[in-house]
Amino acid sequence: MADWPLKITDLKERFVDVSEVMQNDIKSLVQMQLNHKAQTILKKIYSRNPDAKVLIEYTIIKNKQGKYEADFIFTTDWEKFNTSSHQWFKIATDLVTHAFDKWKRYTLGLFGWKNLFN
Repeated sequence: MADWPLKITDLKERFVDVSEVMQNDIKSLVQMQLNHKAQTILKKIYSRNPDAKVLIEYTIIKNKQGKYEADFIFTTDWEKFNTSSHQWFKIATDLVTHAFDKWKRYTLGLFGWKNLFN
């Protein structure tokens, strides 16, 4: 298994009409999620395949109403999980927490979601 903390293979981010300050806050929170909450997810993924490739892509948009929307795509060698938040969040960083929570529930099979790792 990889060294601790477990790392993802690639991270791609895209921002539309998001201030540089908010972009930095979002990037910091994504990194914090990867260093903490995502470790449980990555442990599960790498226990299945120590050489797995894990890619996270996300786009965060500030819409004309001044609220935020996001699309997150979490990809492994064998599965792609998409989550979109178009409920117009007032706080952009909440989108990150929301997406990682969904990914964790999905990957670990919590709350009746599909369990990828039988």
